[in-house]
Amino acid sequence: MKQTALVGAVFDCNVHLQAASREKSVAAECLRLVEKGSVRLYLSEDVLAEIEDVLNRPEIRNHFQTLTDEVVEAFLIRLRRNSQVIRRVPKKFSYSRDPDDEPYINLAVEAKADYIVSRDNDLLDLMTGYTDECKDFRRRFRPLKVVEPLDFLKEMRELESENSAT
Repeated sequence: MKQTALVGAVFDCNVHLQAASREKSVAAECLRLVEKGSVRLYLSEDVLAEIEDVLNRPEIRNHFQTLTDEVVEAFLIRLRRNSQVIRRVPKKFSYSRDPDDEPYINLAVEAKADYIVSRDNDLLDLMTGYTDECKDFRRRFRPLKVVEPLDFLKEMRELESENSAT
């Protein structure tokens, strides 16, 4: 049987939020691919800190009542256990349109990830936008794709299907 390389991915904070708050969601299904060993998830301490902060915000907890202290703690443990934490993430790309997205972009670049999984239009536009920043991103980091969670699942299913056919 042919050994296939693991797909590397960075999930943005909103994907983690949905995975934590809704077990029957596309985002949770993406995380299950990580737990199954089909995807290597990359995190940094900055990204982990943002995820923890968002999951503990009172307005988020009010909106997603399934997010109890126990659920959040278990989710964060699950993330750390099933991901590779990159300790040093140098700034290789500046994104003036949304500087808050830079930690995800730079993490994906440093980890040599294949995907950034996001619903954030600022990130998604990196793949199709006409600004100099978007063009620079595609030129410099060509193999890296920014996709929505559902598209990520479709691509993973296609890859799995191709691998099982060989």
